[in-house]
Amino acid sequence: MNAGWGAAQPGAALTAPQAAAGSPGRRRSRAWHYVAAFALYEAISLAVWWHLLAAGFGAAIPAGSADPGQEVWFLAWVPHALGAGVNPFFSRSLFAPSGVNLLVNTSMELLGLVLSPITVTAGPVASLDVAVLLAPALSALAAFALCRRYVTWPPAAFVGALCYGFGPFLAGDLRYAHLDLTWLVLPPLIFLCLDTLLVHRSHRSLGTGALLGVLVVAQFFVSTELLAITALVVAAGVAVMCIARPRSVRPSLRAAGPGLALATGIAGAALAYPLWIVAAGPRVVTGPVWRHGGQIAASLASIVVPHAELAGVAFISGSNGSYLGPGLLVVLVAGAVVLWRSAPLRVALALALVGLVLSLGDDLHVGTANTHIALPAALLGHIPLFDSIVPERFGAMVDLFAGLALAIVVDHVRRWQRARSWRAAPVALALAVGAFALVPLATAPHWPYAVTAVRRPAVLDSSLLHPPPGAPAPVLVVYPNSSGAVATEMVWQAESGFTFSLPDGYAIVPGRHGHAVEAPEDDAVWLVFAAATLHRLRLPLSTSTIRAMRADLRAMHARAVVVLPGDTGSAAMRRALSSVFGAPSHPDGVAVFALGRAHRS
Repeated sequence: MNAGWGAAQPGAALTAPQAAAGSPGRRRSRAWHYVAAFALYEAISLAVWWHLLAAGFGAAIPAGSADPGQEVWFLAWVPHALGAGVNPFFSRSLFAPSGVNLLVNTSMELLGLVLSPITVTAGPVASLDVAVLLAPALSALAAFALCRRYVTWPPAAFVGALCYGFGPFLAGDLRYAHLDLTWLVLPPLIFLCLDTLLVHRSHRSLGTGALLGVLVVAQFFVSTELLAITALVVAAGVAVMCIARPRSVRPSLRAAGPGLALATGIAGAALAYPLWIVAAGPRVVTGPVWRHGGQIAASLASIVVPHAELAGVAFISGSNGSYLGPGLLVVLVAGAVVLWRSAPLRVALALALVGLVLSLGDDLHVGTANTHIALPAALLGHIPLFDSIVPERFGAMVDLFAGLALAIVVDHVRRWQRARSWRAAPVALALAVGAFALVPLATAPHWPYAVTAVRRPAVLDSSLLHPPPGAPAPVLVVYPNSSGAVATEMVWQAESGFTFSLPDGYAIVPGRHGHAVEAPEDDAVWLVFAAATLHRLRLPLSTSTIRAMRADLRAMHARAVVVLPGDTGSAAMRRALSSVFGAPSHPDGVAVFALGRAHRS
């Protein structure tokens, strides 16, 4: 932004790094800056995940919700689908026999592809472990690259990128291994490309445009929601540019036109079929994923109080991802007042403010009280494909541009030196400003993250449940139905190489009238399972219940029912199923009720 925003302003000094960037010595120096920054970011990541390392690599996943198990499944599916020659965007291994549309879900095909060497050699749990260890460090490194365009001092860029890679938004969602929301590597790079095209007006617009198109496609296959959020903030940035420098809009668009056209062509060609899958493919959903998504938002209190998130945010993210803290707010406000002539700082603050307003959702909340004052995000609920955006997730953009603004402020503080004898004082002051802004942010995340061990029952590897070569994977019904709590059977399925299918799962599928649900429709099997879990299963089962269970299992094409030992209601479930299917086999203490042809046809 600097070259196109006026050379007479303080931001003009920021063009100096680019001017000398072509020399080999400068390139080597900048390369070492990136290596050192990544090493420090990864060291922090290892510290916050030390429970995962202590449990043993590939032996544990993040604890607290079903989402990590779902992420393991998604990471395993892509290499399996490519190896088996089946559609990577649709699977009948879950919710059999109907299946699940994976592009409607947070299926992260790009990460599954990138991590596939680890998945096929060390297993999908190991892939998840690698992914959560790398997510904050790589995201921070991408933000570091964005900050380096506008600051001369690498430590300033390092501090600003910390706000993004380890800020409350990413740190909150990383607790539950939300890889689609925490692999935030691509948005800063997208902004860098757009800055090159629209502001710097590079003569290599076609190369930058091609890179931009590839980044857009890549972001689609990490998170369509974050791609939509990024697009909205880009639109806001263009609006800011039009308001601030209206005379520069036409020359900028003329120079960027070929690159933008190429980017559009690449993205359009690559995403035509995936977008059809999302909009009209098999097992699509009707309407937004979250019925009340506009209320899953930040509040004014959550911005300054570490754990003042609304109930919906706690459910979705596990913590307050909207927290900025008084220290960062003070630094940004003071920087805006003192350095208002810096155009890059003004733009960064404007985009952070746009993200903040959109993160507040449909209505303004003060604390937990809804004022019912309508906000701009309410419009998104009426736009197809944008109506499933969770407003609180605009916090990712807030952290990115607040971090960029912080980097610019810290860089300016460091350059305030009046005499050589005081050279160390501005550096110390700049680092103190960065610490003052960032230290309060560490109070919001649940560091270090908790983990839980993963152990697959040996019965799932037995020949009893494996199909002969060329035969379809058998459908197993597993009790307890943990899809909404831990999703352990999805982890086992992924680890076994999808040798069996599940009639349920933890994924978004169409329910009644096509609306999004995350569980199969209630039938006799699931109602009996629920009753056993709640200690309300009445034995013996009635004749009508037995008849209904048989019919439901036939509809599922179930090969066996597996009852795991030691869980709530397991003993009652074994007695109930014994009355229907006879005595089970007991490999490793697991009760396996093999369903004969009479039960399945």
